[in-house]
Amino acid sequence: MHNVTTQDSPESKKAVFRKLVDMYAAGDVSALDQVVAPNYVGHPSAGDRDLEGLRQSILYFHNLFIYTQDSFHIEDQLVDGEKVVTRMTAHVQIRETGEPVTLLGINIARIVDGKLVEEWNTWEQTKATERLKPSTLSA
Repeated sequence: MHNVTTQDSPESKKAVFRKLVDMYAAGDVSALDQVVAPNYVGHPSAGDRDLEGLRQSILYFHNLFIYTQDSFHIEDQLVDGEKVVTRMTAHVQIRETGEPVTLLGINIARIVDGKLVEEWNTWEQTKATERLKPSTLSA
C-alpha cells in the first residue's frame, strides 16, 4: 500500500507550482533548484528546454516585461496524479514602452517528490502591440 506523503498531496503540488510562479514574477532564479528537478524537461511551443533553458527563459522575459509581485493570477488549478493544470493571467508592462499587456497562460506541470520534472505551457497575448508580435511569447 502506498502512503501519500505531504509533498504528494494535491495542495503541496499546487504550492510547488505557485513557488515557481512567484520566482518567475520576481525574476529570481537563485532558488530554482529548490522547486525544479535537475532532470527537468520543458515543452513550450519554442521547443524543448532543460533547467538552464528555463532559467534563461525567466531572465529573458524579465528583460522584456516589467512584473510586479501580483502580476500573475491563478484562475484555475486542477491536480490529477502527478500533473497540475493551471490556467493563469499575467498583467505586465512592456519594459521598453511601459505599455500594459495581459497574457493568458495554460500550464501542465508534472510534479514528483515536491519538484517540477516536466511541463507543457503556452501563453498568448490578449492585446497585440506594434513592437511585440504573438510569436515572441513562447515561454
